[in-house]
Amino acid sequence: MAQKRISRARKRDLEQPDEFLTLTSRLLDKIRTYWKPVSAGFGVLMIILAGILAFGYFSQKAEATAFVLLNQTMQRHAAESVKQDPQKALEAVTPDFENLFATHGNRQAGMVGRLIFAQMNYQAGQMESAILHYTEAVKMFPEASYALSAAWSGLGYAQAAAGQDENAINAFKKSADGQDAVLQADALHQLALLYRKTGQGAEYDKTVASLKEKFPGFMYAEMLPQSAGS
Repeated sequence: MAQKRISRARKRDLEQPDEFLTLTSRLLDKIRTYWKPVSAGFGVLMIILAGILAFGYFSQKAEATAFVLLNQTMQRHAAESVKQDPQKALEAVTPDFENLFATHGNRQAGMVGRLIFAQMNYQAGQMESAILHYTEAVKMFPEASYALSAAWSGLGYAQAAAGQDENAINAFKKSADGQDAVLQADALHQLALLYRKTGQGAEYDKTVASLKEKFPGFMYAEMLPQSAGS
């Protein structure tokens, strides 16, 4: 039986590195390289791991166009961040993100971009905008996914920074219900701090006990007083 011949065009495609995988790797490298830690050190981790999780969703070449835009926008933000403060760098790329959301908001690159843009707003002190975009992000990701827990956690941090304590408590509860141990521990820690701040002693005591039981040795848990009145 004669073997099927592979066309020259197809052969060239097979020999070339996968453009989409290369682009994905470059974007994740840029996130790791240029993002600086924020409160409790979890903000950047959320975005990096959310991007890695989203990497698993990317299966269609059609995503490449949206991902190219996100990659270019991240490159520009990195360059602007070297030259000016976070607010100015954010302003420089906001139109690019708005274009990404308008044209590719429902694609995976647009969804991950929403998380990244929310974090940029948080870092620039724009809590109202950060809350807006994190609120959109929690509607986008599947239940029990890391990305959803990360979005709830980011929303909690932004709401707490804006003085919306009860809303932040609700967001961190959602994050604590997720499957990722790191985000669970951090969410319980943030809940304990908020319960103590708002004078909810019984909830504080219960949360600290739960944190120490589920995550023995967690550094921040050991720093918390045994009771809210301590």
